Amino acid sequence: MNNTKVLDKAEGALFGSALGDSIGIYTEFMTAEEAAEAYGSPSPDFTLVPPETPFHNDSHRCRFESRAWTDDTDHALLIMLSYLRLRQLSPTDFAVRLHSWCSQGLRVLDRLPMGLGKTVGGVVATPSFTTKPMETAYYYWDENCQRLAAANGSLMRTAPVGVICIPKTEEQTFKTAIIMGYVTHADPRCALSVAIVAGLIRALCLDEISDVTQMRDLIERAWAYVQRTLPEDQLALLERDEFEKHAYAEDLDSLVLCDRSMGYVYKCLGSSLWCLRRVLTHQNTFRSAMTMLVMCGGDADTNGAVAGALMGALCGYEDLPKEWRDGMRHAEWYREKGKALCVVAGISNEGVYESESDRDTLIDGGKGMLTEEEMKKREMGIMERMLLAEKERREAAEAKRGKEKKRASGWKSWLPDS
Repeated sequence: MNNTKVLDKAEGALFGSALGDSIGIYTEFMTAEEAAEAYGSPSPDFTLVPPETPFHNDSHRCRFESRAWTDDTDHALLIMLSYLRLRQLSPTDFAVRLHSWCSQGLRVLDRLPMGLGKTVGGVVATPSFTTKPMETAYYYWDENCQRLAAANGSLMRTAPVGVICIPKTEEQTFKTAIIMGYVTHADPRCALSVAIVAGLIRALCLDEISDVTQMRDLIERAWAYVQRTLPEDQLALLERDEFEKHAYAEDLDSLVLCDRSMGYVYKCLGSSLWCLRRVLTHQNTFRSAMTMLVMCGGDADTNGAVAGALMGALCGYEDLPKEWRDGMRHAEWYREKGKALCVVAGISNEGVYESESDRDTLIDGGKGMLTEEEMKKREMGIMERMLLAEKERREAAEAKRGKEKKRASGWKSWLPDS
């Protein structure tokens, strides 16, 4: 397989996911009202090309690199790097890399482990995780979460799985996505969600979906596959009405993306499918749909990562917004890894990729592991940035109060003596 269009769409899925993550961090954990106030408009003109749109200065965003993705794409990269090294998908190798990431970060790019979710953190911290990841994830979900937790942490990293499965059948894609998702998330709602997104990415890259009817048909095939293959005691948790409310939502407002359950996997799935439908029906572009999505706030980087993967698989790399695509930090390195993945997966026969000679794919990124002292130094750096951001916020608030007080005094000078 060496279809130029398929390759462009595969790159679009991988790059689109990272872009959605990078734009989403601008509004993560904000309400829609807070996002509009922070960026001066309910539809701001974000750009990652320098001089990039600056982050709103708060204690959350000050910890992150500008123009860069978050943990969502880091975790997708762990899958990519593992696949490039082993030339196959390995749940156990991915688990070892994820365990290392939680303390060391992404060593190859010297990125800090920022944004770890509760479910992933809990599962990875369990002693048996690196040797029996799926069994550990099931135990954590069954015992610690009482089968109630269906977070979006496995869905956010699904883009490379969908691309790797392009030469495979649809059902093989569903199965592979569920296995890789199960490394940390055992809930059947998570299994269904990763199967749908991976299946859609594969089909979009192969140009098998051109309208919403074909899109819906694939979603229903994924539903039927999960119904056939999951244990019977878990099927009731899928709740068809709950699924339809999210998967076929007519607008973003009905999904209530910013509330206490913002990390719920069906919210992420539903908002991403909404974006894809909008672009399929030519009501929005990648850029306009993504902007609408992230300006809803909530878990915006994760919602953006999944929506970006789907819309990117539809649009292709060349049609991604250049003011985002060309400004994303580490873009050239990331694209090279995406191209290598396509070679190993058999999607491209352009060039040769030698796994053993690529030290980037080592768990330590070819840089060695950080010492405890070095890790503490990094943590101190984060704390210093947070304190500086707080100082700047306090000074800005005091300056604003001073201006308001001066303005009020000016008006009083015009009043007659009583």
